[in-house]
Amino acid sequence: MPEAPEVQTVLSTLETQIKDVSIEDVLIYYPKIIDNVEVETFKNQLIGQTFHSFNRLGKYLIFGLDDYDLVVHLRMEGKFYLYNMLCENKHIHIVFKLNSGTYMSYHDTRKFGRMYLYSKKKIFMHILVLKMLDMIIWMKE
Repeated sequence: MPEAPEVQTVLSTLETQIKDVSIEDVLIYYPKIIDNVEVETFKNQLIGQTFHSFNRLGKYLIFGLDDYDLVVHLRMEGKFYLYNMLCENKHIHIVFKLNSGTYMSYHDTRKFGRMYLYSKKKIFMHILVLKMLDMIIWMKE
């Protein structure tokens, strides 16, 4: 499982590569990765959104878009890769086609990672919930 510094490295690297880049399409091969909204809603709401901010809360990546926050937990083996063409791989579960001509692929061998999409208006309540979950997990360790 990636530790917080490794998660920060992922976030910082993605920020240098996709900041101010827009999502043209979303290809979803394993819908169970999307946790809090319907698959079609997830896809439709992300198309046309631009990556503006990059934050982390514990091991959660928070991508600030125009109208939404895309929250990602990599869990055990989740990774993002950027490709110049659409790649086929049985471990690629979601692909974001970007207006820069690249494809940002979410790769997860074990399929444990999760993605959540929140309206900007509702994210603060969900951040509080995430903080509480992190505290509970920390107290159990």
